[in-house]
Amino acid sequence: MKTEHTKILFFDVDGTLVNFHKVLPDSAARALRAAQRAGHKLVLCTGRSEAEVYPFLMDFGFDGYIFGSGSHVIADGREIGRHVFGAERMQRVMAMLNRGNVPMLIQMAHVGIISPNALESFRRYRLFQVSESESVYDVISRAIGKVKVDVARGLYADHYPDADMVVYTGAPFTRDAFEAWLAPVNLRVTASSLEPDDASAGEITRIGVDKGTAIDELIAAVGADRSDTIAFGDGPNDLEMLDTAGTSVVMGNGVPEAKALADFVTNDIDDDGIAKAMVRLGLIPSDF
Repeated sequence: MKTEHTKILFFDVDGTLVNFHKVLPDSAARALRAAQRAGHKLVLCTGRSEAEVYPFLMDFGFDGYIFGSGSHVIADGREIGRHVFGAERMQRVMAMLNRGNVPMLIQMAHVGIISPNALESFRRYRLFQVSESESVYDVISRAIGKVKVDVARGLYADHYPDADMVVYTGAPFTRDAFEAWLAPVNLRVTASSLEPDDASAGEITRIGVDKGTAIDELIAAVGADRSDTIAFGDGPNDLEMLDTAGTSVVMGNGVPEAKALADFVTNDIDDDGIAKAMVRLGLIPSDF
């Protein structure tokens, strides 16, 4: 993947490359192409599963992919790492979520499983805004890819051992309480990357599996080191990535915790933040 003068660039999706209107700014698209022409290697590094990534992003032909906040790592078309929950962890997750009838999305590599009540609950998120002429299901499908509605609410958790993340909202308990419940099976709960200020929402992932560990997996596989890496992010699930990369750039619209880890903060996503950062770093020419 790497040659002598290239850098490996890791890009988060929501809030970094693509805004919450599901638009990739033209300046960012042109900057990605310019970086490819310059010989740099591009890696998509997202909390989304492979099934949930926008097709227009996949069309760029990234050199690597980190899906599910580090649970699925691919480099040069080769799977480097796959870290799923397994049945025991899913049973523990579902025991708490079903007790509170909590709206949820179970992420797996090729499909998302959504509870019926999540169709309405997720619509308050910026990413899932619904017009009068659209159904909530259609909007969610367009925003996060292939989804199926599970009318049984995952009561049979053994059906989903390949889950790599569970996203929930509207919980009647705190994230700390949920994390304490999940501690025996080595799972953690972080703030929602879509709505970080929503205390009733969270993302469940495996302890020791995150975007930072995935970067280390990928660079070990391709013979690079951290000094070769530059990360671009904005949200709570980007913190480990930003802390691991040799250089870290945070969007102007990023959360304070991410900005605290940045080597520098660029403009907002809709103010050419990606392109301006890449020019500043000397990755692409100013007239790209």
